[in-house]
Amino acid sequence: MLPMCMLAQMPIAVWPGALQQASSLAGRVAESDRRPCGAATDARSKASPALQITGMEAQQAGPAPIPVQQVFATLEAALSVDNATRAAAEAQLREWEGDAAPGFIGSLLKVVAEVQAVPEEGRLMAAVVAKNAVGSSWRKTLGSREWSRVPDDEKAYVRTTAMAALLGDPSDRVALQITLLVTNIARFDVPQPWSTLLPDLIAAAAEESPVAPAAKRRALTALKHVLQALRNKKFVISTTRDARLLTEDEFEAMASGVQQQRAQLDSQCKALLAPLRQQWEGHTAALLAGGEGWQRRGAAAAAALSAARELMHVLQDFEGVEDAITAFLSELHQAAAAVAPQLLSGPLAAAAVAAAVAGGEAAAAAAAAGNPQLERWQLLGKNWERLLQVALVTMDRHTFQFAAHLPPMLQLCINAALLAMDASLVHHIRAKARVVLVRFCARALLQQLYRRDFVEGAAPEARFISDAGREAIQRYRTQLLGAAEALDALLAPAQCPALVQAIVQKYIMLSPDEVAEWENDPESFARNVDVETSPDADTPRPCGVALLECMLERADEPVATALLAMAAQQQAAPLTQENILLREGTYRAIGECFLHLRSKVDFNAWYASELRLILQSTELTGLNGSILRAGALWLLGVCGAELRAEHWGQAFGLVVAHVTHGDVVVALMAVSALTVLLSNCLEESQFVSAPSRRKRLVLEGPQAALLGTDSEEDAAGDMLAAVDAEHASHMAAVQGQTDAIIAGCFTLLPRLAEIESMVRVLQCVASAVDLLGDRLRPHLHTICSALPQVWGVISQQRQEGTGGLARLHSALISTVTHLLMRLGSAAVADPRVGELLYPLLQHATNTGSADSEPLVEDGLRLWTAVLATSEQLPPPLQEMLVQRLPPLLRRGQDTTACLKIAEGHALLGGLPAVTPLMGPLAEAITRSLAAVVTAAAQQQLALAAMLGAPKPGHLQKGLPKGLAPEQAAEGTAAAALLTLIVQLSEQAAAAAVAASGQPAELQLPAELQPAAKAAAAVAAADFGGGAVRLPSQGVALVEACLEAIGRLLFKQPGLLPVLLDGSQDAEARLLDRWVLLGGARDIVEMFMPAMGSLGRVRRHRAAVTLCSLLYADTVPLLRTPERAAQALALGIRAAREQEQFSRDQERLAEAQVPDPTHADQLVLRRLALAREDPVKAIDAREAARAAATKIASWMGEQQLRLQLQQIDPLLAEQLAALQRGEPLASAMAAVTLSGAPSGNNNGSEQGSMAAEMQPGQPAGAMS
Repeated sequence: MLPMCMLAQMPIAVWPGALQQASSLAGRVAESDRRPCGAATDARSKASPALQITGMEAQQAGPAPIPVQQVFATLEAALSVDNATRAAAEAQLREWEGDAAPGFIGSLLKVVAEVQAVPEEGRLMAAVVAKNAVGSSWRKTLGSREWSRVPDDEKAYVRTTAMAALLGDPSDRVALQITLLVTNIARFDVPQPWSTLLPDLIAAAAEESPVAPAAKRRALTALKHVLQALRNKKFVISTTRDARLLTEDEFEAMASGVQQQRAQLDSQCKALLAPLRQQWEGHTAALLAGGEGWQRRGAAAAAALSAARELMHVLQDFEGVEDAITAFLSELHQAAAAVAPQLLSGPLAAAAVAAAVAGGEAAAAAAAAGNPQLERWQLLGKNWERLLQVALVTMDRHTFQFAAHLPPMLQLCINAALLAMDASLVHHIRAKARVVLVRFCARALLQQLYRRDFVEGAAPEARFISDAGREAIQRYRTQLLGAAEALDALLAPAQCPALVQAIVQKYIMLSPDEVAEWENDPESFARNVDVETSPDADTPRPCGVALLECMLERADEPVATALLAMAAQQQAAPLTQENILLREGTYRAIGECFLHLRSKVDFNAWYASELRLILQSTELTGLNGSILRAGALWLLGVCGAELRAEHWGQAFGLVVAHVTHGDVVVALMAVSALTVLLSNCLEESQFVSAPSRRKRLVLEGPQAALLGTDSEEDAAGDMLAAVDAEHASHMAAVQGQTDAIIAGCFTLLPRLAEIESMVRVLQCVASAVDLLGDRLRPHLHTICSALPQVWGVISQQRQEGTGGLARLHSALISTVTHLLMRLGSAAVADPRVGELLYPLLQHATNTGSADSEPLVEDGLRLWTAVLATSEQLPPPLQEMLVQRLPPLLRRGQDTTACLKIAEGHALLGGLPAVTPLMGPLAEAITRSLAAVVTAAAQQQLALAAMLGAPKPGHLQKGLPKGLAPEQAAEGTAAAALLTLIVQLSEQAAAAAVAASGQPAELQLPAELQPAAKAAAAVAAADFGGGAVRLPSQGVALVEACLEAIGRLLFKQPGLLPVLLDGSQDAEARLLDRWVLLGGARDIVEMFMPAMGSLGRVRRHRAAVTLCSLLYADTVPLLRTPERAAQALALGIRAAREQEQFSRDQERLAEAQVPDPTHADQLVLRRLALAREDPVKAIDAREAARAAATKIASWMGEQQLRLQLQQIDPLLAEQLAALQRGEPLASAMAAVTLSGAPSGNNNGSEQGSMAAEMQPGQPAGAMS
């Protein structure tokens, strides 16, 4: 393989015969290397005296240049079939490129220059490598302000050789890469030092230039690319001094240098305008005349216009070239006026339409290669596009100067391209031509400077105009008002109706091809209609709609009047084929532009007088009837929110009834409309369930809602009551049609052949499930009866590629997931659901199938939903766990979800559910936690490097970023699963004691011992800054690991050295961090009782476990007086909270779930485990007393009191009260929020845990 930097743009296979010709070619290239660079024998050097190659006469001091034969040999080796040889060559090329090695790029250009010695593929490879090397190392990025080490004389050689290769290489592929090389160089070296590039390119492109015709075209293409690169030119001035030490004069000198470069670039670009215009005029005249060479001249004309378009982008103003730009824009209009008749009407256009109709667009394009008429028509189309693009860019970038040229250009576009163009041509002309035409007209309509009220200062936006803007408006006032008058005349009552009708008939109305597609391939037609709603759609209908919307934005009254008059006319006309199509197009236009027409269209009256009758009619049959029905359904989807309650229910029922219509297009339109109506209802339900104050804010705005009078309050109450009543009527209608919705959608599925159509139906079902929720329970039978049939239909689908099938299965997974979460355990327990559910899960989690690979994430989400809604562990799910989880864990991409699924199985099935997979699970837990330890070490390294570096410029590149959020989430899931297994093991040990009557120790499965050590390593990890500093995303992770370790140490107090391999530093960090996190109090606990309860649980667990370690006296580091006092202080604080903690546990034990069958079963199991936690049963006061007694035995009571007083003066008194058996004050009363107690406050309760854990906080004495 080639290096990735080359492979991305190397359109070649292996170099043919490269290995066989290696020695001979290397010799030829070596001979070239011994010649001076200016003495190349290639005939290209004689093409133009201005482009002679100059050699690299002198080399700068430094490393010796890389010989060309070495570069050539390395290029050959990079194509070797031997892996080791190829890898070494790729590494060498990357090293040369990264280091900007002297001679490397120059040697590559020497290889390119050897046309006789090096085959095309070899030159192409060298050109690609050179292009990428220049792009990455010609100069360093602007962020580092460093220059490359490429010597200046080598750069000069590369520039001249690249130009020679561009104009003389016989391969167009090589020339394209050289074009991109020249473009990369231009980003840095234009206008200086490569001041001749732009003049050389425009001179080479001239018709009288001595270069070959193909080279002239290349020069224009290169000019376009170079100008495109110069659009956002960054001017960089280098300095040998530190910028912070520069004086004001030096800064001004640098700024002056930047301005000089800007002026030079502006001057060079303006100098292009006249010769570029002259060349384009000549090429266009030859194309229009159709004489000898018109193919080449037409292509050159299009290339010249592309370069002119980029030139308009680069030019900041037209100062000094006013006459040239005026002449150019005038000739632009004249050329467009000459091209339009030949392109948009006449024999050429007729021949193009006939070819497209006969064989389709692809056949027409193929026929053009052998048909001069069609080829000429296509060239005219490309030039028409480029003409409009130049006009569009000029209008956007130079709005003032273009104003005088807008009226004739606009008139041409409207008359020739909209009014006079045949409707069939609209559908067969190049999509880009349609888009650019509409975009030009739309931008002109929306341009504020082309509005009379804005120019005259009457528009509200005019007050934001700057003084310079006002001055420019006054200077160009006449031209701007002329442009405004032209646009206003376009929308005047005399012109507007014809324009609106042309847009509807030619752009929006169904074409004959679309009608044929409706009959022959209805699903394809429906899919294409959906695609047209995309903002990037380039088909006629969205283009016409966009133009109509811009017309309404500028002058809504005349456009709306014309559109509604058309609709009224169609309503009164007889139902002929032509009239039906025009009526459907008019209705489509009204629906698409409904936001602009809402105040002018009474949709309720329209529905009652026409749309309802269309949908209820039994006489509208055949294709004509289907077209009208589909249009009416589409309108209900777009405008259905406007219907009042008395009409909404009936309309909803009609939409549901049409889901089973015989015409597939009508049925799919009904599905789309139904999905929209259901989504609207879902939004209504969310609004209705909100508090009344929030609803008033939405309806009335903040000021009216907060400052309303009593009468306004009453009116607002009436409004909210009306909204609630309307929503209730909508929900009643939906509930009444639920069975029909489910049955209709599932009946439609077997009739469909395309996957996208099936996805649309499943999305509709998912919307219904989301909306109805618990209300679906009475309809469970209907749903469950249909699901097996659904799987039968979907499992039989086959389609090329995996994307469509994956999307279909993903939609089905989403629908079933919503269904389970809404209906709860009743749905999971139904065997008919299982007939779809378990095969679907098997398919989605099959890592050995390419079809299933994109579905794994969705499948795991569904698996989790099944666990959450299952009261008992389903046997098929347990079988899946054994079969599917090991390969999923080995896959390594969804480890977090897999660990949570294993946790769910353990919650529902107990320890036996995960015992068969204990080995793979233990490996996954260990691997996830070990990755966190590695990330912590990397973060510590990065922090040390940053703090130890003398200045940012010396910071080592590529330092790791430390713990990523994904790593933290995966580690937390691993620690949670480990904790659960430890807890279940505790229960198993307790059950064994109860059964045998003999004491038994906690036996952790042997496979999990490395996982326990990894959890301890995470809890003790140094992220940089000792025990105190933790990354924000690592707090929950460390707490989860501490809980797992705490459960083990509670049963086996002497286990800590074993878990940490005897590392005393790690033990110290773990203990100190445990005290800190265990005693932290979040300020949120003051305001949220649930958070306060969780905080007390955390403090109680940490205090009881640490006190048990103090009492057992098995951890030598806890014999340090300061550390022992800190741990005991945590126990005393937990003792203060014991009564409140006990009340929390009583409430937890008495808590009742309103509907257990509909609750999250995993949450219920966690609650049950929490109630049985033995640590919670221990009184923190007793634990603290026992620990204090043990500490006093080796420290002495007086010393213990002194240590506690240093932490908090109240602690010694509270310990004494605790030892006397007296009640303690609550924590909130004992600790004030303002004013810190004296002494060392490490581990105190003040401040939030989040604040203590934020990176950047100073480490306390504990670390």
